Amino acid sequence: MGQKQINRMFRESKEFPGSVEGTIKFSQETCCALDRGFEKNPEVARDLAKIVGEEKAKLFKDVLINTFKPSSRPEMKFVPSEEMQIFYGQMAKRELKRIEEQEENDGDLSCGHSVKEHRLALMSVVENLEPKIN
Repeated sequence: MGQKQINRMFRESKEFPGSVEGTIKFSQETCCALDRGFEKNPEVARDLAKIVGEEKAKLFKDVLINTFKPSSRPEMKFVPSEEMQIFYGQMAKRELKRIEEQEENDGDLSCGHSVKEHRLALMSVVENLEPKIN
């Protein structure tokens, strides 16, 4: 298959030139906030694993934790599958709700990010992974 055929199959992302349309980016703060969401909401994590399957759930969580040191996590760019959209989007919604309900403040975080940074990162996940209605 030639490059022209490949280019026709995959339109280029306007947000991320050189990437396929539909590519999203998870910043370091986003990966950290989602990882913390899974830690703080184990019942939601179990429910999501039932929906997408245990193996995929483990993979989706492991991708967020690609290093033990949160401050050195690289950002990720990828085209999310429907399962990833459900998995990350639902966890982001739940973690936002938990932060709100517990009225967390910056003193609660040991990762070096602020609650505000986590909240903004999670809101971005929800916004970017919400199903688009044509």
